[in-house]
Amino acid sequence: MASYGEVGVNVGSVGRWTRFVLGIVMVLIVASDFFSGTHTHAMTSYLMMVLSFVGILGAYTVVHLLIGDRLSGRSAWWGTMIFVVPAMFLLIAPSFNSSLQIGHWLNLPALNHPFQIALLSYIGISFFFQWRAKYGGCEVVTIPNFIFRKNYGSYCVPLLPLDIAEKFIVDKFGNRDSSVDNSRTSSPGGGSA
Repeated sequence: MASYGEVGVNVGSVGRWTRFVLGIVMVLIVASDFFSGTHTHAMTSYLMMVLSFVGILGAYTVVHLLIGDRLSGRSAWWGTMIFVVPAMFLLIAPSFNSSLQIGHWLNLPALNHPFQIALLSYIGISFFFQWRAKYGGCEVVTIPNFIFRKNYGSYCVPLLPLDIAEKFIVDKFGNRDSSVDNSRTSSPGGGSA
């Protein structure tokens, strides 16, 4: 009997490979920004990007360590609000209002672009960890999940519709296929063929 599992923790084949492809896309976006002739990046930009990446990883790891066990057994929406909303805000909000960039808050405007690239890199690399671990939750907690060997439920909001659709298909038609296989092995009278 085929079963998908729990959305926000488990992932099916389609969701898994979608995450792998998205990881490639994110890495290519970062690579095209840093290795193209359109931007001239000083060593300080690279250093700010690396330090931002380490800071992002550190922040998610500390939050995971401090409250991760408290999320166990609770709705995956709690994990989503705690882990996903900040990342989505930091990626999307500056598009609407430049004063919402992290460099503006820290009075380091040169940090804005390297931080965004570090966050995109972190998410892209996390997609590869998700693919490897067959984890269907939010990508920003995948690396801390890997470090602590725990999978806390959280939703990857952009991929949630895909995961829900795949769960429905696997649970509905996966079970149906098993019953079809059982009917082939039994005779009409109920005994074995």
